Amino acid sequence: MNNGEYNSCSEWIDAQEMRGRYFFTKEDVQKIFPDAKGHSLEVALSRLVSSKRIMSPWKNFYVIVSMEYRLRGVVPEHFYIDQLMRFLSRNYYVSLLSAAALHGASHQQSMTYFVMADGAPLRNVRKKGTKIDFIQKNDIASDCLQQEKTQSGYLNVSSPLMTALDLVQQERKVGGMSRVAEVLYELMDVVTLDDKSLPLLRRFPVAVIQRLGYILSLLEYEPVADELYALCRNGGLKFRKTALKASAPVEEGMPVDERWKVIVNKEIDIDEI
Repeated sequence: MNNGEYNSCSEWIDAQEMRGRYFFTKEDVQKIFPDAKGHSLEVALSRLVSSKRIMSPWKNFYVIVSMEYRLRGVVPEHFYIDQLMRFLSRNYYVSLLSAAALHGASHQQSMTYFVMADGAPLRNVRKKGTKIDFIQKNDIASDCLQQEKTQSGYLNVSSPLMTALDLVQQERKVGGMSRVAEVLYELMDVVTLDDKSLPLLRRFPVAVIQRLGYILSLLEYEPVADELYALCRNGGLKFRKTALKASAPVEEGMPVDERWKVIVNKEIDIDEI
């Protein structure tokens, strides 16, 4: 495997790292070594993965494992997720517990890395040391995203308010409503609400907003809850009776929050918060 400049795939990868380039595709390697025979490239790349010199979170997409991650043999998701989503040609943002941790809810970090992505559903990644959950979301509000700087570039991350709404809507993905309440307790200090928040609220079912408002009141974040309620009223968002937990049964006689019209069909444990 010799293209005149590099004697091996490993040598080429070393040169990329020296230039600060940490991502490549199988197609990139094929262009460098066009005369490679049979499966020699696949074998060479497979050996480099086995030796933890590179990793492949997605077929034909590779990440060079720099010295600081060499002992673990795994590069954290935030290092390469933007490049991976470009490779997949998808709009995306880091969401749920992964976004909350970036916004300061550091006690709520998860072993799973959560990413919202548009287009057809993507399979979740389950490889040694890597666990990425992709959640399909075609209506990605790019104007409500923030960019967070990383060692290798930038990440698209949901704003604190968008993160809060996603957590309520996707509560089953993060461990239920009690877990959501724990995260919101840490997250709400950085959530801001004003007239510019209304377009984002309109992108979510009103029931999600009602549940968020109820949890905020339960956590005694009354100023934020009041602002959210006023925005909904001024924006013409109509409340109807809705269950706190959509997947749980509703029985006659269950308490109903008068303000948010939420049927409390699930107990939220806030004793440990």
